[in-house]
Amino acid sequence: MRPRLCSLLAILLLLVLPLAGCSLLRDGGGAPDASVTVAVFDVGQALAVGVITADGHALLYDAGNSREDAETVILPFFRSQGIEQLEYLILSHPDQDHVGGMPAVIEGIEVASFLDPVLPSTNRTYLETLRLVRERGIRAVRAERGRTLQLGEQVRVHLLWPQRPFLTESSGEVSDNDNSAVLLLEHGTVRFLLPGDLEEPGEKALLAQGDAAELRAQILVVGHHGSRTSSSEAFLAAVRPAVAIVSAGRENPYGHPHPEVLQRLRAVGAELYRTDVDGTVLIHSDGTRWTIEIERGPSR
Repeated sequence: MRPRLCSLLAILLLLVLPLAGCSLLRDGGGAPDASVTVAVFDVGQALAVGVITADGHALLYDAGNSREDAETVILPFFRSQGIEQLEYLILSHPDQDHVGGMPAVIEGIEVASFLDPVLPSTNRTYLETLRLVRERGIRAVRAERGRTLQLGEQVRVHLLWPQRPFLTESSGEVSDNDNSAVLLLEHGTVRFLLPGDLEEPGEKALLAQGDAAELRAQILVVGHHGSRTSSSEAFLAAVRPAVAIVSAGRENPYGHPHPEVLQRLRAVGAELYRTDVDGTVLIHSDGTRWTIEIERGPSR
């Protein structure tokens, strides 16, 4: 190819790529300029998602499986970004792989408000979390459908689920997974969906609310670590994710993410990332576009 033609093509690429509105993978190096960063932390077979705005507001959704997850992954990240307070600490549901690091988080950083669905549970770490919330005078708020939070001036957080009466198992017991707190984060025109461990019955109930458009999001943190019991075709058709991120542990005993789920995500055109392969995944949004940075692994 002629040198002049190569130069023209390079100029065209520089003009077109910023307008594409798609995700760009950056492997290592500095983070691009952005006003909001969402981190899907590598906490093994568990879940923890952090949100930081340019004006210094921060949120944590779930806290991994253990104190170690909080002390070695989650808290160091927030401290490295100069965050001294979490405006919201949100628990999707009281399973150990979501609540495990909560006590260490509360002990390690100031927390203004704690939200959870208030599901019946005997999990000791959950009970310890509630004790610390009470003792430290943290504002406790029920996580339920219809509530909206403001994270600084840039991000609105909509709670889409759960609602009462809670969904139950065939045994009649309240389902932890299907009553997960489901969050939709809006930053300009960029939307992030965090469904916790919502499984197909919960997805159906959420879709039955009537407006599938409320679920549309460019970035999806895949439900229930990529279990085949979640991410149904109907749910993914409503979300239409351009990017899907699975939080799962390397060589986990459950086989997450299941091949059927990965195939369903590919079928809707989602670009896939996995914490067991890529490490912590960072999404940087300027409100109209986003870039993606991974902790490890080759560029794609």
